[in-house]
Amino acid sequence: MDVQEYLVTLGVGPVGFNALDRLPGAAKDRLTPLLPLSPGPTPESISKTVGWFELTYPSRQYFLDVESGHLSLNGSNGTGAEWRRFSRPPVDLDAWWSLLKDHPNASPCVLMAGQTIESARRQIAWARANGRTFCLRLNLADGIGAGMPAWMPELADDLAADGSNDHAIVFELGWVPDALMVEPVASGYINKYFRETPPDIPIAISCSSFPNNFAAFGGFEEVGFTNRDLIARVKRVTGNRRIVYGDWGTTMIQCGGYGKRPNGWIDYPTDNSWVIAGGQEEIPDFRAAASRIRDSGHWTGNLGVWGETQIEVTAEDQPLSIKTMEQMLTARVNIHLHRQAFHGNLPSPDSLDEEWID
Repeated sequence: MDVQEYLVTLGVGPVGFNALDRLPGAAKDRLTPLLPLSPGPTPESISKTVGWFELTYPSRQYFLDVESGHLSLNGSNGTGAEWRRFSRPPVDLDAWWSLLKDHPNASPCVLMAGQTIESARRQIAWARANGRTFCLRLNLADGIGAGMPAWMPELADDLAADGSNDHAIVFELGWVPDALMVEPVASGYINKYFRETPPDIPIAISCSSFPNNFAAFGGFEEVGFTNRDLIARVKRVTGNRRIVYGDWGTTMIQCGGYGKRPNGWIDYPTDNSWVIAGGQEEIPDFRAAASRIRDSGHWTGNLGVWGETQIEVTAEDQPLSIKTMEQMLTARVNIHLHRQAFHGNLPSPDSLDEEWID
C-alpha cells in the first residue's frame, strides 16, 4: 500500500462518505483515508458500514481502525455490541481478522487499547501473512486516546531491526486550538522512540482545529489553521524523515465535533483557513451566506469540484442548492479534501477525470 501525502481520518457517517464519493478520482488517488470504526445508532453491521465506505472509495486501499474512545457507551443496539468485540479487552482478534478478510482493500491498524505486545505481534504477523500493510496508530488525543503503550519502544525497535517498510505510523493528537501546540509532543516521540525507524516509513501527524464553538462568531469570519506549518516544523526537528500531513477533513472528531450554530451558514475551505459566513444581518439564509462567500476575496471559483459548485448554485438560488446543514457540511468536506489532496498544486478543472452532476 502506497501511503499518499495526505492521510485523512474520515469520521464515519453520511457527511464524510458523501463528500468523499463526490471527489474526482484524481483527488481520491492523492489521499489515503483512515476509517476509525465507532458504534452507531443504526442496526447496520460494521461490515455493511465498511462496505458503504468502499462504495465511495472504490478499488483503493485504506486503513481501518477501531476508535477506543467510546468506552462510556454500553448499549446493545446498533453496532455497539459488535464494536465492543474489537475495542474492549480481551479483543476478539478472530472476529477482527474475519472482518478484514471480507474487505481485502482494508489495511489494519494494530489494535492497542488494553493490548499486550504479544497481541500486537500477532496482529502484525497476520497482516504480513495476508499481504496487508499495517499501521501503528498512536491515539494521544487528550482525554480520549489510549495513549502510548508501554511496550511501544520495544515494538518500534523490533520493526526497525528487521528493516521492514510494510507499515505506517500515525500520531493522532485529536482536537487542539492550534496545531502548532502538538509539535513538541509529536517530534519528541519520534525522536525518542522511532529514531531508528527507516526514513522512508511514512509518519503522519493528524489533528484538527476546526472550530467546536461558534458562540463568539459574527456574521463573517476567517479561521486559519496551522497543520501545514506543524508538518514543516516536525520535519525540521526530526531530520530526514517522511512526515505526512494528516487531519480529519473537517468531519466529526470525538473531542471537537462540528460545533453548534444556527441553520443557514456556509463554510468555505481555503488552503490554510476556513471562511465561515452567515446570512446578511444574522438572519439564517443559505443563499445570502453563499453570496457573501462567493463575493468575498476568499472565493477561488473554478475548482471543478462538487462542493464549490453547490455553493455557487446556492448563491444564485438555483435548483438543487444547499437547503440543509448536512448538505452544507458535505460541500465543505468535499472542498477541503480536494484542496488538501492537491495542496499547492491545484489542477485545472479540465484535467480532472469526471464531472459531478446531481
